[in-house]
Amino acid sequence: MKTRGEFFMIKEMYQRGMSITDIANELKMDRKTVKKYIMSETIPTARKRNRSSKLDEFKDYINRRMLEDRVFNAEKLLLEIKLLGYQGGKTILKDYMQPYREQAKKKYTVRYETLPGEQMQVDWKEVGEVILNGEKRKLSMFVAILGYSRMKYALFTLSQDQEHVMQGLINSFKYLGGIPSTILFDNRRTVTDGRDQGVIKWNKRFAEFASYYGFIPKACRPYRAQTKGKVERAIQYIMNHFYVGTKFNSVEELNQLLMRWLDTVGNRKRNETTGYSPQEKWTEEKLHPINEKKEYDTSYISFRKVHWDGSFSYKGESWILSSKYAGKEILIKESLEGLIRIFYQGEEISKLQRRKKVIPFSEKITRKQTVVVGAPQPVSLEVDTRPLSVYDEFTRGESS
Repeated sequence: MKTRGEFFMIKEMYQRGMSITDIANELKMDRKTVKKYIMSETIPTARKRNRSSKLDEFKDYINRRMLEDRVFNAEKLLLEIKLLGYQGGKTILKDYMQPYREQAKKKYTVRYETLPGEQMQVDWKEVGEVILNGEKRKLSMFVAILGYSRMKYALFTLSQDQEHVMQGLINSFKYLGGIPSTILFDNRRTVTDGRDQGVIKWNKRFAEFASYYGFIPKACRPYRAQTKGKVERAIQYIMNHFYVGTKFNSVEELNQLLMRWLDTVGNRKRNETTGYSPQEKWTEEKLHPINEKKEYDTSYISFRKVHWDGSFSYKGESWILSSKYAGKEILIKESLEGLIRIFYQGEEISKLQRRKKVIPFSEKITRKQTVVVGAPQPVSLEVDTRPLSVYDEFTRGESS
């Protein structure tokens, strides 16, 4: 048993908040041994050998370089201790370093286990292009997973913008039955405005969203993919076991099939790490209840100034309001389902009419040219001539 490496690993896992039982299960060790290591202030030593080594007087230096400075390059350490007077070879040094190097590798692959209700991880997957209603569209998948139970939620969308991030989170809260204490994100611009000297600057609207639902947002460290390991494995699992081979005609139909699969398969299969299915461990989660909290408005928000005639333009459409709004600034909210609502000074404007679609001048010229070019050309036809008396007979017959 490589006691030194395990000693430092156990200490670190305990400091991260893992219980003695969880550490013992993770490292397949006896709970008493784990507890002894946690309570001990000195590194356990193996049985002493009678034979001395040329490396003995340099071990303290080597240990400090490996454990504190994370230096595991044997060539580098050999050069350093030779400058201190070491007269031995490299083989004995590599043999001594091997247990530490193995434990260092384990340290960065041990999963970070969280407490019930403590954390949820979310991420996006760019699924690829699909044909919907004869049109090529980019399909994405939003995935959320609870760190403790591995309970999963997913949603297919045609956008990864901030509004869909927030709606995906709201849907996950409803599906999972509550809100976790923290949610781990990547460093996308939809939630953060970057970092200032290493400190995350959360987007103003997203920070408001997080405060409204009472969770603490966290961003994984750049270039540390293992931080979001649970959600990345969940994405791969859903893609391989659900999406591949699934036929659908719309995103709505695809999401209905996905929900059915999560309920009957995706959240019922036994997880190899926990030893239980997500639905079994889900009962132990300690999520903050949503209760009757009003759903946060995830609509797209934009402002327009009304023209002198009461009209304004939005997405190529001209709308008309009462003349009393002329020259005023209005707020437009469009839901993810396409419902458009207009507000002025906090009050919704109910009387709204849509005018015909606004056609840019350049497009009008193009259409006019197309009409002229495509106009039918006159042709000569031979027409039978009849006496006027024939038409008089037809006229009398219609009026009788």
